[in-house]
Amino acid sequence: MKSAYGLKIPEPDPRLTRIGPGTPCGELMRRYWQPVCLSADLTDLPKAVRILGEDLIAFRDGEGRAGLLFFRCSHRGASLEYGRVEARGIRCCYHGWLYDVEGNVLEMPLEPARNPYLKQIHHPCYPVREFAGSVFAYLGPLDKLPEFPVSDIWQTAGGTLKARMGPRVGGPVNCNWLQAEENLMDALHTFWLHTRHSGAQFPSQVNCKPASGGSSSGR
Repeated sequence: MKSAYGLKIPEPDPRLTRIGPGTPCGELMRRYWQPVCLSADLTDLPKAVRILGEDLIAFRDGEGRAGLLFFRCSHRGASLEYGRVEARGIRCCYHGWLYDVEGNVLEMPLEPARNPYLKQIHHPCYPVREFAGSVFAYLGPLDKLPEFPVSDIWQTAGGTLKARMGPRVGGPVNCNWLQAEENLMDALHTFWLHTRHSGAQFPSQVNCKPASGGSSSGR
């Protein structure tokens, strides 16, 4: 008989699973435009967003411009998730500071009109770009800002691109992006789990027969 006593479980590789600022994978992912939410998510209320280990607030001002700001107010740290979206930007619910989509402080209520801090304080924010129903952001250094990629497959003549959350998982996946991609590239699980147990799911598998006794409960 063999025993599993003393078994040491390998720790997750931090180079691949950690994506916060300063981590190898995090810095790699910050060199690309990342989708942060749907354009339809930006209504008259701010939207809390968490991406690459950062908590941010996405919103659309009254002029139709999208913005992505650090989620805590630069004044007293109140969450901008509870802020009020206005014509020129988003206003903090606590003391009424008003920020535009570029992080500029437009108003500091109860402060002198010539308060020098109005021009000195800049709220942390990220560049955004809307395309095909999604809001993309670049979270890396500005001196390495790449052009926004518009692939030819996104420009089909006569077609219209629409963004949506994938029904397969029902929304965002609470894991590292590379971990999800690793599963998608695992060809064997597609045959064994999806086809052998649930039947053919792809046009090229119409002649595949599931194993006897296989479940028909779906994916």
